[in-house]
Amino acid sequence: MRVINFFETKHKQLLSVISAGLIIVGVSSPFTHYASATSIPNEITVTYPYYGFVENPDHPWETVFDALDETGTINYSDTYFDEPSPGDHPKLRAVSYALALAGYENQADGYPFDPSTPNPKLYNLLNQLGFSDHESWDISSEADGHSMGTTIAYKTLPSGQELIVVAPRNYNYMTEWLSNFNVGTAGDHAGFSESANRIIDRFNQYVTDHNFTNYKTWAVGYSRGGAVIDLFGKAVNANLADYQMSPDDFYVYTFGAPRASTVVTNCTNIHDVKDGNDLLLGYVFPELWGFYNTGTYEEIHPADLDITTSMVSIADLADPARAINVLSDNVSLTEDVTTMNGRDFMDDWFQFVTDHGLTREYFDTTVKAPLSAIMKIYQMRTIDRQSELTDFIKNTDGGLAGMVAGNALMDLMMGGYGTDIESSLANFPVYQDLVKILKGTATDADVDELLTKLTTYMGNYGDYEAMFGETPSITEDEFNVIKTNLPELVRALAPILIADAKYTQETFGEDYTLYYTYSIGKNAEKLVIGHIPESIMPILKSLIPEDDIDVPNSGVGGRIDSIGATVTSTGIFGESVIASLFGAILSVVFLGCKVGQRKSQPVL
Repeated sequence: MRVINFFETKHKQLLSVISAGLIIVGVSSPFTHYASATSIPNEITVTYPYYGFVENPDHPWETVFDALDETGTINYSDTYFDEPSPGDHPKLRAVSYALALAGYENQADGYPFDPSTPNPKLYNLLNQLGFSDHESWDISSEADGHSMGTTIAYKTLPSGQELIVVAPRNYNYMTEWLSNFNVGTAGDHAGFSESANRIIDRFNQYVTDHNFTNYKTWAVGYSRGGAVIDLFGKAVNANLADYQMSPDDFYVYTFGAPRASTVVTNCTNIHDVKDGNDLLLGYVFPELWGFYNTGTYEEIHPADLDITTSMVSIADLADPARAINVLSDNVSLTEDVTTMNGRDFMDDWFQFVTDHGLTREYFDTTVKAPLSAIMKIYQMRTIDRQSELTDFIKNTDGGLAGMVAGNALMDLMMGGYGTDIESSLANFPVYQDLVKILKGTATDADVDELLTKLTTYMGNYGDYEAMFGETPSITEDEFNVIKTNLPELVRALAPILIADAKYTQETFGEDYTLYYTYSIGKNAEKLVIGHIPESIMPILKSLIPEDDIDVPNSGVGGRIDSIGATVTSTGIFGESVIASLFGAILSVVFLGCKVGQRKSQPVL
């Protein structure tokens, strides 16, 4: 592993990021860098696009789409490919990321995508770089869990060799993103492997159609696209003789790529670049499940933003409005927990959930189906309408949360459970089952009873207009998918939650519950901050020696205006949508059940 730090280079810049929201990352302060003229021959400055987000103050769990014309500048020269792929190439690494950032959308003026105008922004960047004869696949609104948006092009280098570029879709994946959940039960990650095989077939056909025999290849990918390119790189490396290509002529750069291979290869021409603060990607998908990246790990790490040693953990849980304690006013915990650093906590957490049943096999056979069904609804919506779905789930005034709370309260008051509110609550099955979960003593029968009630409390689609006076912001089909699959997802995760509650009670005392669950939610923005697309380029640019830069950093390259991309809106970490749905449901049920008691703190 090579660790690359701001302070290992001549150029030192301050990258200050302020956390904002529970899942949202914050805003960093701008900086501009000017340096002496370049010494690289035939170097040009190109403009690359990126996906811009701003924080929406009205929806702190969401973001609003800012613009499609956000741009940055970066240098490029064909001479970057004169050096063999293995080794440290700061300028090639940076322009590789610019190319990855460009592979995100397919229509110049927005969403949904138009298959007749594939990747205009990516094509524009490729044209600036001198590539031609572009071919694209799966660039349409018909993308699904089996597709893989891909573009391949080529140019002739001054040496006479051809340079083939391979660029997948790297975010804004639509339902293509659902293959993330298809981990399989053995072998390489099933969903990523299927996508990599598609790219391999297209690459083979492209090489054959152009009769290339003397060429180099440049492949880039970010996040899901990075995982797919990682497997593509592994496959090509295993057959370089068939491709008539030297390992030195194969340049693969991945950024924030989840682990996808079950074989350790350590290919030196595959550069697996990750921000050291990208804690989440260390666990998606984890070595504990037998997954690995295939190349050389290059950790970029801004020394002034070391999340790994500053994770909040229990320290901030004393806020009475969000305390994990639901059984007592005492919300303090021991000092040794509050000082646990982020990586230690994540190691501890994932070992815990794996030991208590969340294995690769369990995820694929039990969690994947309901999770994918719910996330498909989200991914099929246009960007401007995605927040409507999560708003409906969480809305206590006119959405699912409100319906559950209202029906739970009505059942409590009218169900004949007692002669007064206190006795009714004591005999209320939902309250009894939920308390058992929070104490870590619930059985499968308790969970089944709770979820049966929960499903009933969700009501029918027509009930929402009757109760709240307006048509829901989701369709009836979408509602039925949620009603069917959300309880099943809760059922699948219940053993982990019960184990978490039991551990917390035994470790910290009966006043506490759900230590791991709440700590993950509380620290979500710290876990994802190193994975946000806008946050990586400033680090990459800072690692370019000063005397090799001839233009000021601009756009995402020189400053981070509004790092407000959330785990939900980008599709990068959509699993967190499920966490918020689950939290909202439990919170509302618990809140409804606590009517008449002194405290009514939400669980999550």
